[in-house]
Amino acid sequence: MKIPPCATWDPNGVTIAGNANGNSGTNLRSLNKPVTIFIDNNYTLYVCDRDNHRVMKYYENAVNGIIVAGDTGNPGSSATRLNEPKGVAVDQEGGVVVADSLNYRIQRFTPGSLTGVKIGHSTATTPLGETRELRIDVNNVVYVTDSDYSRIVKFFPGSLVGTIVAGTAGTGPGANQFDKPYGTFVNESKILYVADNGNHRIQRWMPAANSGTTVAGITGSSGPGLKRLNTPIAVAVDNNG
Repeated sequence: MKIPPCATWDPNGVTIAGNANGNSGTNLRSLNKPVTIFIDNNYTLYVCDRDNHRVMKYYENAVNGIIVAGDTGNPGSSATRLNEPKGVAVDQEGGVVVADSLNYRIQRFTPGSLTGVKIGHSTATTPLGETRELRIDVNNVVYVTDSDYSRIVKFFPGSLVGTIVAGTAGTGPGANQFDKPYGTFVNESKILYVADNGNHRIQRWMPAANSGTTVAGITGSSGPGLKRLNTPIAVAVDNNG
């Protein structure tokens, strides 16, 4: 769907998930510190309900959500539990893929199943730290933001071991570095955009590039000015780039 450049929005929001009064909870109407969302082509909303250790699905105009991953209020590392999920997306087969942040793994839940299958994890050669975001491209390649190691790691289908795709030089302000990256966005051309939280900037990485280009913000300089950002945590790119 293309959004015209002259589009305007109603300044008043409508609550579509969680309690409008701001109260947290564990029932199917409530959320507890939701952190990331995903919307599929049918406008179905998926929410990482972090502190309830679950992922919720909301059909359009639904009042209550449906648990599609996790056990409400019970963190754990079994196949049916999550520990502070912080990223969710749906793959080309309809599987719900979750960045199971504090279990340092990527879990996939087939439609209708609450039992996850591990499709990515931390290893001695490629350790996976606390994940903040998860994206899937059209080839079902999973991209996750690894904040602990200041890099973006991708997992090819069928491989549990990740490949570093951006941020190969540790934490820092360099063009080949990040400082606590958070949100990401991958377009159809596999161009990667990263909200580089600690460096107060948005970085763009072309496919197979060894370094990124700053497209928003000024490296290491936060502020309220129109050229600056202050600890950005999410990024999205429209159809006009």
